[in-house]
Amino acid sequence: MTVKIGLIGLGMIGQDHLKRFRDVISGAEVTAVCDINHSTADAVASEYNAVAFYDAEEMIHSELVDAVFICSIGPVHKTQILAAFKAGKPVFCEKPLTPTAGESKEIIDAEVEAGKRLLQLGFMRRFDPGYQALKQSISTGELGDIMLIHCAHRNPSVPESYTLEMAINDSATHEIDIIRYLLNENITSVRVDKPRKKTSRALPHLQDPLIVIFETESGVRIDDELFVNCHYGYDIRCEVIGENAIAALTEQQLISTRSFNGNAQHIAQSCMERFATAYDREVQHFVNSVRDDLPMAGPSSWDGYVVALVCDAGLASLKDGEKHEVVIPEQPALYR
Repeated sequence: MTVKIGLIGLGMIGQDHLKRFRDVISGAEVTAVCDINHSTADAVASEYNAVAFYDAEEMIHSELVDAVFICSIGPVHKTQILAAFKAGKPVFCEKPLTPTAGESKEIIDAEVEAGKRLLQLGFMRRFDPGYQALKQSISTGELGDIMLIHCAHRNPSVPESYTLEMAINDSATHEIDIIRYLLNENITSVRVDKPRKKTSRALPHLQDPLIVIFETESGVRIDDELFVNCHYGYDIRCEVIGENAIAALTEQQLISTRSFNGNAQHIAQSCMERFATAYDREVQHFVNSVRDDLPMAGPSSWDGYVVALVCDAGLASLKDGEKHEVVIPEQPALYR
């Protein structure tokens, strides 16, 4: 069986996934593409031998589509996901699940009512070899009791459309999810600190960098540096401090060079470059689940909902600088 994919949203990440389906992924083909920009949809459809749609729900219900791949902007995710659920079609959705926890809860309710998982969420770091190795180090107990985690999320730059709230809702979401993945426990509180100094490269409406402090159920304390105009590259860091040992992500560079100027290592310039392997793995995982009629696995709607709850607390702290508790309802049996 070849899974027929309908892909919504033809921006940067959507087009990156289109290349992935064409060049890397087995068992699936993109048969339909959808974007509100008609000329973009037409051009991409012609390039990839797909059918162009301008209305997402029309594409979702088309017989050309077995599974829906959502790469549109966050505010339209809920409507598109619920339409796919109603059509009985499995969904891959890029993060965030929705911009707010209230919207995410509607998706949880619809999926629970359906009686089975229908969605895999695009938290690709769970498929990254480095993070998987970190999780293994924690799980084996070789690090001892985990006390601290230091994270950094650095982008070379962000566009003018990037808002201060996006530092939480767009950038920190990956750290929020990966903390839960690594430790297998929830975050219970969030505080956002604004350093007095900010980079001269930040636009006037941004405070950059920010420091976010998380605490988990067992008392692990995590600091997350969000520096989205660091200039030099896309640099993701994670160091886990255990009582017996410390484990950290490596640079994961493709090559290193030695010359008269000294040692040099390549630094990724985008998430698509740094996490190319993780993106490949998560998409193949989704396709395999659909093709082989396996229960949907990987990051779930519940994971997206919990991250949204943490983000809501983070946004509150962004306003007042105080620590905010995260209250997480009982997890439905569907996601256990």
